[in-house]
Amino acid sequence: MEFVPFVSLTEMEPMGKMKDMDTQRYAVDVDSASFLDIFRGLVDNVIETNEQVDRDTIDIMLGNVDNLAEVQANIEKAANAVELLVTVKNEVISSYNSIINMQI
Repeated sequence: MEFVPFVSLTEMEPMGKMKDMDTQRYAVDVDSASFLDIFRGLVDNVIETNEQVDRDTIDIMLGNVDNLAEVQANIEKAANAVELLVTVKNEVISSYNSIINMQI
């Protein structure tokens, strides 16, 4: 078996600039949007980011990934989207329970 040396740091390519996030796609006019619209947007964001992570996972297994930093950024986006959705859900449930327990 032949020994293959590790790649030295001088042979590695520098990491490129991250792509800008498409914030317009998730923009919601808060003045005219209902809570249901905002919550649906959060759910759609979670679904979309998780689908991207699934595609990235398949690409990693097939060896089609050149930029691991972008894959890691997609994983973090998906984790943040899920965390935000869970936080909003928990606050809604807490508010609902507070309203139910109010004495009239």
